[in-house]
Amino acid sequence: MGQQPQTRREVKEAQRPRGWLVPAVIGLLAIAVIAAAVWFGKGLLTSSEPTGSPSAIAGATSSAVPSTSLPTPSASSDTGTTAPPTTETDSLAAAVASCRTAWTTQATARNDAYRSLSQWDAHLKIMNDLQANKITLAQAKAAWPKTTEQAAENIVAFRNADKALAASQEKCAVDAAAAGPKADAVRQCAASMKTVDGVLAKARVAIAPWETHLKDQSHFKAGGMTPAAAEAAWRVLWQKGLATLPPWSAVALQGQQAPCNLPT
Repeated sequence: MGQQPQTRREVKEAQRPRGWLVPAVIGLLAIAVIAAAVWFGKGLLTSSEPTGSPSAIAGATSSAVPSTSLPTPSASSDTGTTAPPTTETDSLAAAVASCRTAWTTQATARNDAYRSLSQWDAHLKIMNDLQANKITLAQAKAAWPKTTEQAAENIVAFRNADKALAASQEKCAVDAAAAGPKADAVRQCAASMKTVDGVLAKARVAIAPWETHLKDQSHFKAGGMTPAAAEAAWRVLWQKGLATLPPWSAVALQGQQAPCNLPT
């Protein structure tokens, strides 16, 4: 056992609780907190940087933000609106659109001519076979009606398409300096249209006797021509057909295959 206190005072001191230690520690902590607050507040009041600025944060860097300002309209500037100049792209787009219309119009006339003259070609061949004694008259009369189905309507369709072509102001043309796929496509179509123009020129000549023959047949059926007059007229037109159709036939396929591949 340890040594016991000998006097009454020592006994009382030994028995007194050590409750003073906790308040003392709390007091010291309070003094430290107050001192820290005073020091921090002084730093805020004397700092040259605004609170929250990048320089107030350790390790942060600041960068200058360039100022922007809207231009002030000049008092002497023209306030009127002017149309922007046409760009090369706009010119090519317009050229492609015009070329597409021109080609479609011409191709319609070309196709109508091909349909009609193909019937005339078949009609003439039957007559050739009859004259060469390859078929009988009965066989010829049985074969001819098929070649005249919708023949008059097909000629009318060609005439109308040809008139529309003649009246059209559209064309396939671009500036000589224009370059690129669109310009090349328009030039290709322009060359093809020139080819088809030659085909149509021959078609107009070749279709004339066919048109006349169909009208004569209508007159004959209506009693407007005698059999002898109808046959005599037919023989004349047959010879004209043999003379005018071959020039068209020689170029017809070339015209049908002429390319025109415009971009969409």
